[in-house]
Amino acid sequence: MKRLIAGMLVFLLVLSLAACGSGGGPASSAPPENGEKTPEQEQQEQAQQQPVEQPVQASGKGVICDGYQAFFDAKHEFIDYVVDQSEDHEIVSVHHNLATMNEINVFNHLLPLLYMGKSVETMGKFDENMETTMMQTGWADDAKVEYSESAGYVEYVVKGTDKNGKALEARAKYDSDADSVRLESYVDGALELLFEYVKLPGGYAAQYHFVDVLSMDNFTPVEGLCTRRVIFSGSNGSCARFDNVEAQPESIFGSIPDEESFIEGATHWYTVTDGSFTGNLGGEAF
Repeated sequence: MKRLIAGMLVFLLVLSLAACGSGGGPASSAPPENGEKTPEQEQQEQAQQQPVEQPVQASGKGVICDGYQAFFDAKHEFIDYVVDQSEDHEIVSVHHNLATMNEINVFNHLLPLLYMGKSVETMGKFDENMETTMMQTGWADDAKVEYSESAGYVEYVVKGTDKNGKALEARAKYDSDADSVRLESYVDGALELLFEYVKLPGGYAAQYHFVDVLSMDNFTPVEGLCTRRVIFSGSNGSCARFDNVEAQPESIFGSIPDEESFIEGATHWYTVTDGSFTGNLGGEAF
């Protein structure tokens, strides 16, 4: 969390320096005594009339960090609704976390998404120095950033070392037309998290594939590879967890899944429709 705060401070500093450097230039030439405009003044007026190209704005589309932040905010708004709506539901109120995804468990893996594209958001184009500085402040001290553009999407590869000397690597690609992200996070070459989201009308679909605590055995955590999924539009949607899976889930990068098949076969799941719940959590159907 200290790295995240520090990264935001770096970002604000860049903004303030950009603002300070945008002050006025040399004064305009004074008009001649006969009232006619000088050639310099005519050029300035023509330039002012030309449309100015605007930098990419924070719109939730077109910049990977904005797209992820918009998803994150919308997803938490949906989960907050689930929590509030389930207060009087004896099963969902107690056991919804069996299916609900809490990003705190994989926060360090998702952290690079908050920085990817910040230079594009601020300056209108990718700036390696700015994004490297932010990654080094907020993610890994020795972070290096690679950026490329392909047909239909942009791609980031960031590498670094954690405080324990483990090699970190995050590979992300963003389809701005579909507003969709795919992130693969590695530690010492092993895949630790696969995360994807895709925008859909009024909401999102997302999935997280990683090793999680699935149960407790005499107060001892029992871990297993699982896939957690969420799909929602407005306040209607579903959360699901698939336990002890053997393979990566089918990709949803750039492709909107069908809600029913998206959660079919889940170990734990719930669906909220117009404030009413159906599902199966901890072996209890409702």
